[in-house]
Amino acid sequence: MTERPKIIASCHACGGPMDVSAVAPFSNVECPGCGKHTRVKREFGPYTLVRRHAVGGMSMVFAAHDNTLDREVALKILSEEYSADERRIAAFEEEARITASFSHPNVVRVLTTGRAFERFYIAMELVPGGHFEHQINKRGRIPEEDMLPLAIEVAHGLKAAHAAGLIHRDVKPGNILLDAEGHGKLVDFGLALVTQGGKAQATELWATPYYVPPETVEGHPEDFRSDIYAFGATLYHALSGKPPCGEESMATDVLREAKKRVIPLSAADSLISEETCRIVEKAMAYESKSRYASYDEMIADLGAALRDLKSGRSETTASAAQRRAIKKRRERNTVLCGLFAVVAAAGLTVWLVNRRDPETVVVEPPPKEESVTPPVEEVSSADISRIYREARLAVDGKDYNTAVEDFLMIHRNEAVQEPTRTWAGVEAVMACYLDGRTHDARKLAQETHAHLKTLPQEAGYFDGDLSRVLGELARLEPLAAEGGGASGVVSAMLAGLKNWEQGMLEPAAACFQSVVSAELSPDDQWAAMYQKLAGDYLSDYAELSGSLFSEVPAEAAVCEAAIDELNSVLITMKTRGRARFNVRAFQLDIARQMKLIKNGKTAVGVPVVPVAGATVQVADVMEKLAELSGTCRFHEAVAYLKTLPGDPEGARLDALIIVTQSSAVFLADIEQDLAKEPVTEDMLLKSGDMVSSISVDGSGVVTGMSPDGQSKSYSWGDFSPDALINLHRLFVKNPKSELDRLRRHECAISFDWLAGNRERALGAASVLAEGSESFKKRWDWIVSGLPQLEGLNPSGIPFPE
Repeated sequence: MTERPKIIASCHACGGPMDVSAVAPFSNVECPGCGKHTRVKREFGPYTLVRRHAVGGMSMVFAAHDNTLDREVALKILSEEYSADERRIAAFEEEARITASFSHPNVVRVLTTGRAFERFYIAMELVPGGHFEHQINKRGRIPEEDMLPLAIEVAHGLKAAHAAGLIHRDVKPGNILLDAEGHGKLVDFGLALVTQGGKAQATELWATPYYVPPETVEGHPEDFRSDIYAFGATLYHALSGKPPCGEESMATDVLREAKKRVIPLSAADSLISEETCRIVEKAMAYESKSRYASYDEMIADLGAALRDLKSGRSETTASAAQRRAIKKRRERNTVLCGLFAVVAAAGLTVWLVNRRDPETVVVEPPPKEESVTPPVEEVSSADISRIYREARLAVDGKDYNTAVEDFLMIHRNEAVQEPTRTWAGVEAVMACYLDGRTHDARKLAQETHAHLKTLPQEAGYFDGDLSRVLGELARLEPLAAEGGGASGVVSAMLAGLKNWEQGMLEPAAACFQSVVSAELSPDDQWAAMYQKLAGDYLSDYAELSGSLFSEVPAEAAVCEAAIDELNSVLITMKTRGRARFNVRAFQLDIARQMKLIKNGKTAVGVPVVPVAGATVQVADVMEKLAELSGTCRFHEAVAYLKTLPGDPEGARLDALIIVTQSSAVFLADIEQDLAKEPVTEDMLLKSGDMVSSISVDGSGVVTGMSPDGQSKSYSWGDFSPDALINLHRLFVKNPKSELDRLRRHECAISFDWLAGNRERALGAASVLAEGSESFKKRWDWIVSGLPQLEGLNPSGIPFPE
């Protein structure tokens, strides 16, 4: 056996040598020469250990400083007893490879791997909020209103792992981390198995007994439903305050029986709603076939339970009288425990006073401190420059979340001078948009714009165009801005991102082109990174405008090939947010078309390409749009409009394209709603028959219950426009925000207008415009480019009889 080389460290006090070969990283070692203590084995590659963060079964986790990028990371270091085990090292390396193989906001990111002091380490994103297990221990039990949103986030992380062909195999509270805002992130894929969507057999049982699924105990093959069981057991523990299985033994017979005797959550805590209990109990079904068949199904149920809880519709398993009795009993017990504690403390104090030695000094408890507002933290200009530099490096590296945090650290510090403070706010807005977080971007834009208006105009820090763009990012009409210098580049980039995320790709591309074409002075070269990013958006725009998106294929085999090709496009997309949504929406269109073709139906028409230079008659255009829209082939309709050589007489192409694209989004919104919550309601088909229920599966296939009681597949073109508008009215009652409500109404109005119900559509737009100035401006711009048909004026008000 090869002798391990000695590792010699120097004492920080006397400089003397110390043999630290046998000690663990970050050990506090006493110098044999001077007796002073020194932390050793702190330098791991480019990282310096700062403090111990957590200890696991096979590893230790430290908070460390990244000396290259000047940031804090988490360093997971394999324990010494496993460092000489090649099998454990291989498993550790596999964990890093697996976790780095996919990216998701609810999974901790792996940054890099390496070796130091003969130990393997993984550098990961440092999540500051600690383990969820600590929250359970601290709070006793987690209320439903806090647990359900977190559960949905973790389920999305597990879904992403499953989509990457993985099962986690150790889902538990200790492997869920919370960020600074309380959002959940999965960590520790050390026991994960690669399944490629099927089952996999583990060679060892390392999972935690409280949460391990029965099939793992039995040594049977596992699949994603094994993670669903462990996830359900985690929810059980969090909601009830105790694990579902109190057995710590790993003996097969003992654990098997313990898993069969799990007390239902509804019996463990009768204050938990019936729907949440049902979700947990289904996830923890002993037989895997009785659990959820997909994460989408579980996420939909969790979302429905959360909505019911917020709306007050949630029913608990206990009656109202039982709940009052339980609450009273808990309050009484709390008071009695409090009184007992006071009496016990007083008695203990008397006893201690009577028995203390004369020399003993009694330390009085410190007076209660009053809450004091902390002073504004003074930050040196060097620190500000460093943080700003880090933020821009994060943007350049597309680590937008870090960039937002760093920019806001500067913007929200009142000690930072202008114009640096305001520029930091503007660039935080930009980073949010680049990350596809439009809601956060708009909120930050309002905050930054309000701050900007407090600055004296005579200071001349910012031009009027940047202030205008910041103030108009929440509006629905397209924004225009031209790049000129750094301020102009930022203004045009913000306008472009706003247009892009609202689906107005053509106006967005014009802004991005302005950014790319702008000339920058030597002092403004920092803005060149936004020119590079604008180029990414132009690249995705060219992809979305390419031949692949021109029409829905007419043959099943071509549809299948197009879906595969679009999957490749998704991988190569350079931007986040809207572009990926467009690709996915078109994929759903093709998937529906393929289903129709395989069922012997056809709904495809090749767009007519007009002769270049020919005069385009608006009647011909509307006839073609009516044909394509009548069967809900909106992507084909957009492709057709883009083939036109110019505006038809009496209309504008950009307005027609926006209305048509909005109609496609209208259906995509309904699909997303139905995927979460099927509807049981009579819906009229164009044939005159009725459908009694309707749902959409993960691939976008619409299924309804036919009049003869049979489940059948339908296309959206089979339903009457009135039925789809009624669905919209049903789902738009609980919008995410006022802006989302306006957006969805605009899409529904566009759909209704194309479906031929122009009086109803324009009348609805008129009503909506009365309550929203921003909607009125945008709709006035759109409707001014639509042909005036059927005796209606552009304002949307029917002419009098």
